[in-house]
Amino acid sequence: MKAPLTLLYHAIADPPPGCDAEELRLFVTPRQFEWQMAALERRGYRSLRLDEYATQLRDEDPGRTVLITFDDAYAHVDEAVTPVLRRHGYSAVMFVPWAYVGQRNSWDSRHPRLTALEIAGPDQLREMLGVWELASHGLSHVDLRSLPSEWRRRELAAAREGLSEIAGRQVVELAYPFGCQDPGVRSDTAAAGYELAFTASGGGDGDPLRLPRRPIRSSDGRLAFRAKTEPAAVWLYRLAGARP
Repeated sequence: MKAPLTLLYHAIADPPPGCDAEELRLFVTPRQFEWQMAALERRGYRSLRLDEYATQLRDEDPGRTVLITFDDAYAHVDEAVTPVLRRHGYSAVMFVPWAYVGQRNSWDSRHPRLTALEIAGPDQLREMLGVWELASHGLSHVDLRSLPSEWRRRELAAAREGLSEIAGRQVVELAYPFGCQDPGVRSDTAAAGYELAFTASGGGDGDPLRLPRRPIRSSDGRLAFRAKTEPAAVWLYRLAGARP
């Protein structure tokens, strides 16, 4: 199984003053995002919806296709990103931490510029449907490896069920909070009703509950973005993942 190219974003905004290194990585500027989408269109990429992505997992060659994903459901992303997606005829997926809908990021307590960011509320998420699809980012945005199995299953199921009401469909896709997973987490993810689950790294092994995404960072210039979005780059991610 060869997974289609999948990109991971967080915030699309000019980084506020005083960002630490981790915060700075996650703030891709609107100008960067615009030229990145334009570059993908020039190179013949078309965006995928989640059902198309699932179908293409069974194809040997997914071709010039891309799944564009965002973690954390920051409220500002709608205004910053939706017009760009429309201009290029693209769609995207928002992975939503269900317990934080309509609140603020409080899981990144060591990073005050991130904790200042608002999470989209139910009405805004509903209005985004069409250009956007909604999927799960867990319930309380914790490292799922830290939870007892029964608790973990309850959290994952509650997030899926609550989000399905807003999404208007049965949500069966998850992005692991912080990208963290292990065999126990994957087993509980399946037991909670998920069929696809995404990590936050670019290497994959064909497991539908360990699907790769390539994080896009503020430091990615045009050459780096081109390299990250080349199909052949999968070998570099696999080599990186194999290092001790």
